[in-house]
This record gives sequence, C-alpha cells and structure tokens, in this order.
Amino acid sequence: MKINGNKLWQCLLSGVFLLMVFSPVAYADLYWESVMIQSGQPKGLPEGFPKGMPEDLAKKLPQGIAKNLPKDLPEPPPAPGMAHGGGGPETMKHYLTDYGSRVDTKDDITIILFDDMVVYQLDPSTKTYVKINMKEMEKNMGAMAKMQEDAKVTATGETKTIKGFKCEKFIMTFMGVENVQWLSKDVPGYGEYEKISGKSMKDSPQFRRMGLSTDLSGKGFPVKMESNVMGMTTTTTLEKIEEKTLSKDLFKIPEGYVQKPLDLPLKR
Repeated sequence: MKINGNKLWQCLLSGVFLLMVFSPVAYADLYWESVMIQSGQPKGLPEGFPKGMPEDLAKKLPQGIAKNLPKDLPEPPPAPGMAHGGGGPETMKHYLTDYGSRVDTKDDITIILFDDMVVYQLDPSTKTYVKINMKEMEKNMGAMAKMQEDAKVTATGETKTIKGFKCEKFIMTFMGVENVQWLSKDVPGYGEYEKISGKSMKDSPQFRRMGLSTDLSGKGFPVKMESNVMGMTTTTTLEKIEEKTLSKDLFKIPEGYVQKPLDLPLKR
C-alpha cells in the first residue's frame, strides 16, 4: 500500500502536535470538525531534509529535490491526486480521547495510539491499512535526528479573532517545515485540553529530545493551522467542537481490513 508523501507528512505533523499537547489522563472525550483547504503543486522535499537522505525515500515523495539532497536524484512523478493541487474545501472529523486520536478525511482514516506511539492509516476504498511504529521510525531513520533537535516553537505575541475566538499566533518549526498555529483558550472544551495536557507527555523521551514537550501545552486549542509542505499550502480551520463520549471501536481496525506493507523505506 503506497502512502501519499504529502499526506503522510501532514499526518505526522498533526500527530506531533497532538502528542505535544495531550497526555494520557482520563477526562472527557472531544469531537470536532475542521475544514481543510489545499492549494499549489508538489514541488519537492522540505529544505530541512538532511543531506544523505536515502534515495529510494526521495523517489516516493512528490516531485522535486530538496536543497540539501544529492543533485542527481531522478524526478519522481506527481503523487496520485496531487498533480493540480487544491480540490476544494474538505471537512475533517477529529476524535480525541485520553488514549488516542482519530482523523477522518474523504479519502482515509488516521488513528494514533498514544501509549504505543503507533499510527494506523486506513484506506476505506480498499479496506486496507498500514501501520507506522513511530518509535521504530525514529530509531531507524538516523538522518532525522538533527532535524528533531532543531525543532522549536516560537510565540509571536500576535493576536486576532478567528471564528469568534481570540487567538494567539505560534510558529512550530519541525523537520524543516514551518507550521503556524492560531491557538485560543476561549474554545468550548478547552478546559479538557488543560486537564489532559500534563506530566506524561512532558516526560516523553521523544519530545523531550525535540525540546517541544511543554512549549505548546496549555497555550490553547488550534483554531487555525497553516503550513506549506513540499509546495502545497494547507489551511485548516475549526468549524465546531463538542464534548461527547466516544466508542473505543473508533480506535480499532475495523473487521475485514487487511494490513499492507508500508511502501516507504524506514531503514538507514
């Protein structure tokens, strides 16, 4: 099962943000919807990708060559469905509990289990899924270590009202990608955010090494996020949010799905 490189990148960035803000403590579940708008065309890898990135990995991501990659790498074809960019607004459904998160889009489902540090990406059209072990990915992709050390969060002090909520602007730089986060403490359900964020994620070795474990915790709910990854500009804006009890079945692989190998090299 092949994974769209741009989609995987956004999935990992979203997972990083969730794992930085939330820790596994038993509190109310949250459900919210956001609208994502994409524009542009895939042009290359983020500039932060290190020199010496495995050639076969570069081939599997959208076309183009990052600044620090060997210049003789061949240009891969555009990723499926990404050749023209855009495609109109897309509603994303988010489910969050103390043990995991789930995001549904029109094409796929992404489940992150916090305790296991595992990501599942499901393709409902083929009833297949891939499993991404974040701990193994971190261990095997030695070239990523320097980028993780350089990750940081910057408070800009800039504020503005978005969707009726007073928001503050933060910039998260991770793996060469600058991700703008507009966070608000006025969002309904933010009290649960405050309760859920805490000790467990602060003590996470993965995020302690990145220096990110506490930088966004307690700063607010992500009302709007803006990023530019490999030539694709993505804006995600909160539409509605509510506290509700979520079934544990939402965070399990549905019956009848078949696991496929992850068609993305993770070894050095």
